[in-house]
Amino acid sequence: MSVRFQEKSQRYLVRVDRKGAPRISRLFKTKAEADDFEHEYLISHGIIKAKGIDSRKLKDLIDLWYMYQGVNLSDGTRRKTKLLYMCAELKNPVAVRLTPEKFVQYRFEKTHSNDKVIAAKTFNNMHGYLNAVYNKLHKLKVISYPSPVADVDFIKVHERQLSYLSHVQINTLLNSISRCQNHSTWYVAQICLRTGARWSEAEQLKRKQLHDGRVTFEFTKSKKTRTIPLDADFFSTLEEFIGSKNPDDRIFDNCISSFRRAVYRTDLSFPKGQMTHILRHSFASHFIMNGGNILTLQRILGHSDITVTMRYAHLAQDHLKEAINFNPMVDEKKVA
Repeated sequence: MSVRFQEKSQRYLVRVDRKGAPRISRLFKTKAEADDFEHEYLISHGIIKAKGIDSRKLKDLIDLWYMYQGVNLSDGTRRKTKLLYMCAELKNPVAVRLTPEKFVQYRFEKTHSNDKVIAAKTFNNMHGYLNAVYNKLHKLKVISYPSPVADVDFIKVHERQLSYLSHVQINTLLNSISRCQNHSTWYVAQICLRTGARWSEAEQLKRKQLHDGRVTFEFTKSKKTRTIPLDADFFSTLEEFIGSKNPDDRIFDNCISSFRRAVYRTDLSFPKGQMTHILRHSFASHFIMNGGNILTLQRILGHSDITVTMRYAHLAQDHLKEAINFNPMVDEKKVA
């Protein structure tokens, strides 16, 4: 055998001395890496044939996945960028030879060993994207083998309560926004707070999407349109702002930078990554706290999976109220 473990270096030594190929010696951290190097080296010099082995690289699979599915996803381009980043870091292996061990080792390096570690939740997303590439191509029979990372457990992440703005904080924010030179900022923020829309959905609205006191959001993340009524007074004010725009004209100017400056003028502190999304969380949180139905909220927010909407369920007035009525200390009160 040409792969041996060295006690002194605690590495696996590959030593190839075969007729028809230059002699070579290399050290690797794992036996899987050593075996892969030896196998590919012998193939590259014609010592063995790759007959019956799918020699396509991981990048080839990513390109195929994007062509067959990714291009049709609302975030397909962003996913492909993340996948290609992983592919480069994994050194673009032969896709069929990626092993759970290699992937877990890579995960450790990205979440613990480097100066710039990736958050566990972020890596779980990347893990899911990679698994989806293999699963989709296997389902389409483009590849004949299952995902090598399917049995790798995701990192357990502590669930955090979603942040939202109180009425006082909302007023503070709106007062700051009212001083923005870009007047679109105030209306976009208002729509997000009144409908739970994502900032991009509100900012990109066209005149034809406002009708009969309602707003219809198109090209959403779920790819489904949703129509939500607006307060009559606000809708009237909004129509005055719009003026005589044509149906396909955009209503608002780009104003995300204006919104950020408005936030910085306040003493409000938003969680990382929730600069505008906190408006959507605030709508959903107040909706539930005011007695709104969780299924109605799902339709308003456009969630395809109710489990996503259930993140707000704990804010319901009667959420787990039985904990008060049926805990063992209730009997103690009766005795007293």
